[in-house]
Amino acid sequence: MRQASAGEPGFDHTEQARIASILDALIQYRVMIIVTTVIFVVLGVAYAFLSPSIYEASVLIKVDDSAGGASRQDGNEIINNISPGFDEKSSAESEMQVIGSRFIVARAVEARNLSVYVKPHYFPVIGEWLARRADSLSEPGLMGTGGYVWGNESVKVSAFEVPQKMLGENYTLKALSDGSYSLSGPGLPEQGATGRVGELANFETGRGPIALRVDALNGRSGATFDLKRESRQLTIDHLQKSVKIKEQGAKSSVLKVSLESPDAVRASDTINEIGRQYEQWNAARKAVIAKNSLDYLQSQLPTMARQVREAEDAYNNYRNGHALLDMNEEARLLLQRSADATTQMIDLQRRRDTLMATFSRTYPTVISLDKQIAAAQRYIDDLSLQVKAMPTEQQGAMRLMRDVRVNTDLYTALRNNIEQLRVIQAGKAGSAQLIDIADVPERPVKPVKWLVILVSTVFGMFAGIGLALARDYIFRGVTDSREIEVATGLNVVATIPQSAKQEMLDRKMKEKSYENLLLASIDPKDPSIEALRILRSALQFALIGARNNVVMLTGPLPGIGKSFLSVNLAALFASGGKRVLLIDADLRKGRVHRYVGLTPGVGLSDVLADTCALDAAIAQDVLPRLDVLQTGPYPADPSELVMLPRFREIVSTVSARYDVVIIDVPPVLVVSDAGIMVPAAGLLFLVARFADTRSGELEESIKRLAQTGAKVNGVLLNGTNMNTTDYALARRYGSRSYAAYDYGGPSH
Repeated sequence: MRQASAGEPGFDHTEQARIASILDALIQYRVMIIVTTVIFVVLGVAYAFLSPSIYEASVLIKVDDSAGGASRQDGNEIINNISPGFDEKSSAESEMQVIGSRFIVARAVEARNLSVYVKPHYFPVIGEWLARRADSLSEPGLMGTGGYVWGNESVKVSAFEVPQKMLGENYTLKALSDGSYSLSGPGLPEQGATGRVGELANFETGRGPIALRVDALNGRSGATFDLKRESRQLTIDHLQKSVKIKEQGAKSSVLKVSLESPDAVRASDTINEIGRQYEQWNAARKAVIAKNSLDYLQSQLPTMARQVREAEDAYNNYRNGHALLDMNEEARLLLQRSADATTQMIDLQRRRDTLMATFSRTYPTVISLDKQIAAAQRYIDDLSLQVKAMPTEQQGAMRLMRDVRVNTDLYTALRNNIEQLRVIQAGKAGSAQLIDIADVPERPVKPVKWLVILVSTVFGMFAGIGLALARDYIFRGVTDSREIEVATGLNVVATIPQSAKQEMLDRKMKEKSYENLLLASIDPKDPSIEALRILRSALQFALIGARNNVVMLTGPLPGIGKSFLSVNLAALFASGGKRVLLIDADLRKGRVHRYVGLTPGVGLSDVLADTCALDAAIAQDVLPRLDVLQTGPYPADPSELVMLPRFREIVSTVSARYDVVIIDVPPVLVVSDAGIMVPAAGLLFLVARFADTRSGELEESIKRLAQTGAKVNGVLLNGTNMNTTDYALARRYGSRSYAAYDYGGPSH
């Protein structure tokens, strides 16, 4: 049997149907998406405004060995001449490692007593938010109890020492009158131990003494503060992880050291201390290098002075012994060059010997010095050849004069270096400068309110869409006739649109108003009735080849609209000139009588129980040519009643009297009644509810009906939403044509 509302062949909408299904889910669950988004936005706003503000404090440090003026540059050159390894520039990366090292951080922790944590005991959730906007002290406690604060209370604790086993424990500091306070917590009396502001207090506990010094306390009597002493190691580890160091620009040698904390004052104090500790360490390191160099030079000074005297004496003795006159200009120039070359050679060899005490021959600086020494030696050899060309007496005098000049130059340079190193040592200058110190930050860097709200909105929308699609995937029933046909192997005989008018009639029916509420009579131009007319035409041809004229409608579960289809289809057959009997065979929850305005009375259950004759139970001419056999009183054992031969006899009798018999059968998956009744049918149809009935339910229903020997002739897809994207696309291409016309009735 062909589908009564089939569209044009060749319309391929597989991909479009998939997209349409997603769009339909978004439209169907739009309220869920909106509510989910609103919830996320509310949570985002609450987080943005109520979460603790995070402040960032930062310092800038300039690290440059050549910075600091001529004196520093000269000093570095002096130290480099003495020990070349001292002036090798450190990379910004290495200095970043030093700044964040445990050594520097530990010194900052000790200098600022950062192992002590103290803050006001704010009122939950909104207390800190209120405190950020307060300009005065608050009245402690909630209705006088609890000690909560939400004003600008503050406290300064310079010392808080606890036994090792009490590290990390929480203590409560409570402000009292007359400049005193009480401390309560582990190991202390329940009422707390008292002390005075500005004095060092000692409290004895079972695990050791507690020492506390409160330097300042700003708060009304009853205000409380949370106090904790962490271990030194944990504090250092936490601070090392929190400090961020990065270079400002490529190869700028300017380092930004920053720290984020909910306490703006603590953040600025901490990061400034880290910067100062690094600067002091750097200066101390340079001072040590300068001192070591100075000590070395001073130790060499007497030796150099002796060598100068010995060289001068040797030269004078030689000159007097040989009665030499002054050298000519050429000899003086040769002497000067020879002396300079020898001085350079001695300096290069000394520097190489110093490096070889630490590095191997393959060290880059050692290799460079070896090349310079080889070049200097070649130059000296050339000068020696020129000296050998001179008279013998002048050669001896020139060698001695060269020794005098070399030793004199070295001695003079040594004294100059000593004086400059003394200046450097006195200045205590290092290669690092603290350019910018951290001020107490006024604006928080986190949370970024607009970004939090934007992200929460976007995330809420995606979460809502995800929930909608997940719910649709899990709970959504069949929405496409092709899906049903693939799953069941049966044709979808008709798709009946959802009727807004019928929804109104259903509400009226719940009021137990016993009047004719048949949609086919009230609004015969409704699209759902027009779809049933097409179904009626198809059934007229199908009944010709059927074994009898009995049409049964059933479905997997209740609430799918089979009673609506049964009564309106019966009315349409009757309006077409057929003599029709409508039987309500749902002996548990039959409601056919409500559609046609019948009051509950005798019916099928009475006939099956032989308490009423068949003719007396049938309501005659409820509509022209339409009789109705309602369900009657609900029996206690409906399955046993329909199993009696009487049911088949009744069906056989009415089949002979009427042109068409339409029977509304109970759901297949809920009760066993349907399996007993359906073998008597000439045509049997399963009703599926659009977006409610699942393909698995249809498959199971067909399986159970097949076990009784019944054959399902097709599926009726009821309650189709013609405004879904899938059907909108179908109408665009001319499919499901009956829905493309306006029959005067609203649908959705």
